[in-house]
Amino acid sequence: MGNDGAGVHSGRCACGKIHVAASGKPKLVANCHCKSCRKATGAAFATFVDFERAAVRIKGDVSIFKSSPGVERLFCGNCGSPVAYSEINADEINIHIGVFDEPRAFQPTEDSNLESRLWR
Repeated sequence: MGNDGAGVHSGRCACGKIHVAASGKPKLVANCHCKSCRKATGAAFATFVDFERAAVRIKGDVSIFKSSPGVERLFCGNCGSPVAYSEINADEINIHIGVFDEPRAFQPTEDSNLESRLWR
């Protein structure tokens, strides 16, 4: 795999019960600073790798939390690892960068919800 991010990117949750495979180049790699993402991850911000929904396969017993109207957060019900964020009718799915086996293959290029960030 080259530096363009193309190829098949694999990953798993902390316990290995959830497997993720994403094909091709991501649409976007971004940090989200909203309160909802902070609460869902326990971190100062969440970093997502956004792919077309059709390019992603998630296998395993995924648990879903509907964090707000039209939004689902996918996580492992066994270990609690956050896996993805998804707007229900969107064409894309946002995979947490830490799920990937090689997260350094992705470089964030954007920050969203900066008005909610913890530090200025």
